[in-house]
Amino acid sequence: MSNKMPRTPFSTGLSGSARETELRIRNIFSGPKKRPPVPVMVLTVLLILFCGNIVSCQMAEADVPDISAPDASAAEPADERARWTLYWEEAVPKLLEQRDDYSPEPDGPGYSEIILDATGEDLNLLLLMWTPGAHAGGFYNLLVGTFDQECEPVDYYNIAGDAGLYSTWEEADGMHLVCTNSTTYQGWESSGAPMHFRFDGRTLEVVDNLPPSPMSAPAMPQKLSEWDELDCKYLPIPGAVEVYRRTPGWDNMSPEWQAVPQWEYQGTVPLTTARNVDPVPAAVRDAAREYVLNATLSGDWSSPMPTAGTPIQRLEERGEWNDFSHLSLCNAWKNRENLTLSAWDVEFGDPGESSYYTGYTHLLFLRDGEEMTFLTTFYDHPLEGAPEQGLLAGLSPYNWYAVEALYDAGYLTARPKLANIFTKVPAPRQALDLARTWLDENDPGDTVTAMEPRFFCVEEPHWMGAYALEGSKDGVKQPTQLAFFKLSSFRQFEMCVYMLPETEVTDIEKQTRAAAHGLVDYDVALWDLQYPDFPTAYGPGNYDGVFTAQGTMENSDTWTEYGDRYEARYRRGGWNGRFCTWLDTTRRLPTTRGVKMGDSRARVLAAYPEIKEGPYPGMEGDVLWYQGRGADLIFFFEHDAVSRLVLKEAES
Repeated sequence: MSNKMPRTPFSTGLSGSARETELRIRNIFSGPKKRPPVPVMVLTVLLILFCGNIVSCQMAEADVPDISAPDASAAEPADERARWTLYWEEAVPKLLEQRDDYSPEPDGPGYSEIILDATGEDLNLLLLMWTPGAHAGGFYNLLVGTFDQECEPVDYYNIAGDAGLYSTWEEADGMHLVCTNSTTYQGWESSGAPMHFRFDGRTLEVVDNLPPSPMSAPAMPQKLSEWDELDCKYLPIPGAVEVYRRTPGWDNMSPEWQAVPQWEYQGTVPLTTARNVDPVPAAVRDAAREYVLNATLSGDWSSPMPTAGTPIQRLEERGEWNDFSHLSLCNAWKNRENLTLSAWDVEFGDPGESSYYTGYTHLLFLRDGEEMTFLTTFYDHPLEGAPEQGLLAGLSPYNWYAVEALYDAGYLTARPKLANIFTKVPAPRQALDLARTWLDENDPGDTVTAMEPRFFCVEEPHWMGAYALEGSKDGVKQPTQLAFFKLSSFRQFEMCVYMLPETEVTDIEKQTRAAAHGLVDYDVALWDLQYPDFPTAYGPGNYDGVFTAQGTMENSDTWTEYGDRYEARYRRGGWNGRFCTWLDTTRRLPTTRGVKMGDSRARVLAAYPEIKEGPYPGMEGDVLWYQGRGADLIFFFEHDAVSRLVLKEAES
């Protein structure tokens, strides 16, 4: 179980599953269903009648307006929602007071968190997680209580221990809640029997008997109160309880047992005869138990190998994809319609303080109609952000790792080409978000209306892509821009380097390669090839420091660095907050077209046929100069050999 930040006894946090959070929010807005006292109703009616007579006398000679009755379905007013917030804040300490070790002092031990609340006609239910200040009191106690409409306690149940676990589901007879807990001492864990509650808004009933249905866990008593509390662990899931028994011979004090899970899965005991109360399909739970938990935890080889008895803490669907058009499917998948690939998160390991290891991975399933087939697992660490929906072959890391896993497992006959994926599928959400961020910083008010892929290339050590971006500002369509993106080796968009009007880009490949290095113009650059796999470009727009500076002169938002045979000028802006505007050097580094210090005039003319002769504005000497897109490259000569190079941002 994940750690939580300490809170005061009066804090109210949303937690638990999405279904439980939905219940909480819905209950906050619905309020209690309480019949008002009869005397109050009588007085209210008399007052209305009296006021009505007065109004009739005053307006006898005027036209009576048609006043419609208020809409009973109107949203609950804010003051009513606030009243319910105060109700639960009042209920929390009253529930905590039922425990002898609770201290009402502001700096008293422990903290609490509302896990679930539900309102009813006569009673309101509260499930609270509370952690006292000492281990003896437990770490994740579960407190269950009901309150009347005046917020006075009615029922109270304490499921004490170190790892509180619960599940909920709804049936025709009300909401069902199952709670269990365990306590750990020096690694040895003991578990209490689960408690099953049914809440219908009028009563809170403890359901002890099991329903008449087959049980996969052998030899379990028909009453929950009679279940073994020493050598079993019970994990509640919607509509059932998973049963684990302690591994025979397990010894927490012996080093040889440190890599062995304490518990072994025995089976699942249903607590209801209702169907479809568990949102997790049986195929997903079976795959998690039978396959995933036998995989080695990647990245930490000192951890043990989980077994089929390792408890499953969470199963959650993360995404579905049905676009296989850019994938080379194996023969078993070809020519099949209505195929869907779904990914599920699985988190496993011992909950609470007893956790010696935890794991996290993803399951891939192929769904054909209602039938689900487990395929493989992929990427056993939590991923940042939600996966791209529908875009199976897209560039988001979640999708790409799924594709790689399918290829490794033999379900694909070839890896998809990254360039084809980039140029043939819609723009991933990552790219759209980065484009909007760039516009917010550089052109506020400009919005993105469409993005179309235009170009992809590999410019070591970067992967680069360009999109044509359509936008509008104040309702007026803007000229098309090209947005240049840098991608990481994990198929994740790192940044939008810059945007340029499409009409200004004559060579999209060169401009994309220039963006990889932050250059204004790809041809106006010097190249440090000391490490061929990671070339470094120097020139206007470049955001890296040039060589090793031996001195710096700063002037507001501009500065000059100088060192061995070079001088470089910068202004603040661009990536990393630095934008090179000028580089003057006599170092022997090649230009993009291979010209370097000492080369002949003829070599320069051959490499740059579009070069200009004559003086460069503001500079003296024997020069030839190349006019690029937003940047110029000036060659100085002595005795017809290149003696100096100046690379500068063009005058605006």
